[in-house]
Amino acid sequence: MSTQHRRWWRIFAIFLAFTLVVAACGNDDDDDTGTASGDTGTEEQAPAPEPEPEQEEAPEQEEAPAPEPEDEPEPEEQAPEPEMMIISDECAIPDPSDSIEIDVMGWEFPIITQYADELDDCEEGNYSFNYQFLDSVEARNAMTQDAASGSPSFELYQGSNAFISELANQGFVRPLNDLVDKYRDEYNLDQIDEAFWNMASLDGNIYAIPMVSNTMHVFYNEPALSELGLDVPTTFDEAFQTCAAIQDAGYDIGFLYMLSAGWAWQIEFDSVLGSLGQTSIDPVTGQPNFNSPEGIEAATLLQRMWQECAPDAAGSYSTDDVQAAFQTGEAILGHTWASRAGAMDDPEASTVVGEIQFAPALGTGGSTLAAPAYIDGWMIPANTPEDRVEAIFLAMLAATDLESQEAAAQFGLVTRTGVSHPEGPRDAAAAEASLVNGRGADLTHPAAGIARAKLGEALVTILDGASVEEALAAAEEAYLAEAAEQGLL
Repeated sequence: MSTQHRRWWRIFAIFLAFTLVVAACGNDDDDDTGTASGDTGTEEQAPAPEPEPEQEEAPEQEEAPAPEPEDEPEPEEQAPEPEMMIISDECAIPDPSDSIEIDVMGWEFPIITQYADELDDCEEGNYSFNYQFLDSVEARNAMTQDAASGSPSFELYQGSNAFISELANQGFVRPLNDLVDKYRDEYNLDQIDEAFWNMASLDGNIYAIPMVSNTMHVFYNEPALSELGLDVPTTFDEAFQTCAAIQDAGYDIGFLYMLSAGWAWQIEFDSVLGSLGQTSIDPVTGQPNFNSPEGIEAATLLQRMWQECAPDAAGSYSTDDVQAAFQTGEAILGHTWASRAGAMDDPEASTVVGEIQFAPALGTGGSTLAAPAYIDGWMIPANTPEDRVEAIFLAMLAATDLESQEAAAQFGLVTRTGVSHPEGPRDAAAAEASLVNGRGADLTHPAAGIARAKLGEALVTILDGASVEEALAAAEEAYLAEAAEQGLL
């Protein structure tokens, strides 16, 4: 019975006790309505109800609250949010709820083509990809300009560790440490060797997911060399003799290096310098070593490779052009990236399928070969909208997971430990020898990026007539000035 009804009954009972008036009373259920009638009969026909005993009344100050209606429904439990669905076995990442379009910039070679195919598998979900693959030099310039704009048009860059460091030094790419840590266990990122992560890092920040392990070594057309009665050279001295013999036999190219860009000069210079037992700067102090007798010897060897062995090619051919020169038989001996080996057996592009063989990089007489240790990786430009970053990063993971690298290993060296392909490139032995016995990865001293940039800018002027000594002196002066200004020496 409600509090309002109890009070009404007490008042009504007292009223009846004093007046003895016949009256009707209301009900005592949970309704708030009641009726009273005084003209339907005599007192004998409708005796007045007895008042409620006082002891049965609950004290007003201790009145019980009204019970809740019996038919009030229990509150419904919130259904758990559904887990995001994985796109597919081939693209094992969550499918975003909204469409996301990713524009990719880089330069293409067989293993990159395979990784692009892995990205395309994600188009079964809400991803879509647009690719702009340019010549390697043009792609680097285009990515640098795109990032420098402050509002990049592309969401995904592809590049080597030297290029990664170059962009990171200028603040053009986004650190990925937070996302690497978040997804490290789920995507087994520790399968990627720590050395490769280091090559994708600068000052403790990770700027790329390593996907390609790379080096450089000798390519040669075995039937053509055999016909000329020539052996594969192992040192620069032997290479100069062999290149002269090839040109005497009527070939325009005797031994092909790619020296058409500053970054290419820098990589080759550091490699030759490394084979002479020297690094471009001191790994601890950062003081320059490149304007030295060893530096002059290294740059002179490269100058001779251009002037004597491929005067119309080494200074103008891009990496893609070098690849094509081997595929068409224009070049029968030279030095280029291991990642191009798979293209030699591409029947749609190569006229010499099965004829190109591979040997370790050249040396200078010691035990160290003139070969670098490199990676290629995916990067996200700085100033990419933050609400898109994680979805882009997940796409990068989809194209570098174990399944993807097992497929990519058919076309080159990958970065997950123990991953290979039974039909992988035939250059595995040459690549391994060059990696193990080469000069190793670029230095990680804070000033090393400045040294690489200044060497590239100076050495490429050799193509315009600068002497080796002039180029190295200019590089040293520019390096010392900028490194000191930044407090790195």
